[in-house]
Amino acid sequence: MRAAMLLLIVLGFATGCGSSFATVDGMVTFDGQPVEQGAIVFEPADRQGAVAGATIQNGKYRIGPESKMAPGNMTVRITAMRTTGKKIKAGPPAPEGTLVDEVLPYPSSNNEKTAQVQAGNGIHNFELQSPK
Repeated sequence: MRAAMLLLIVLGFATGCGSSFATVDGMVTFDGQPVEQGAIVFEPADRQGAVAGATIQNGKYRIGPESKMAPGNMTVRITAMRTTGKKIKAGPPAPEGTLVDEVLPYPSSNNEKTAQVQAGNGIHNFELQSPK
């Protein structure tokens, strides 16, 4: 009885280890430099399934398995911001802040890409360029 119970537990772990969801890590650059801050969104190209997204910090992003992103062909939308160094005065309760500029005009073909996402862990880097 004890051996059968142990076998059931082991089989349960073995079948539960693989995930049909995708995990994506990557780097986003603009004109060769890491994007300071921004956002990235993966949307199924056929619009069937969950949309997943993450923040971009110092060029890096990660969409983990908790997003429940299914593998498939994705439309990827990217926004990128940079600090200007200019301070914004604000009154209570809002604190003084730093002004940011959007790096990429939206919508733009430069900030809409495609990616083929596989189940498990994957890497997708995106190199954005200024309009010529």
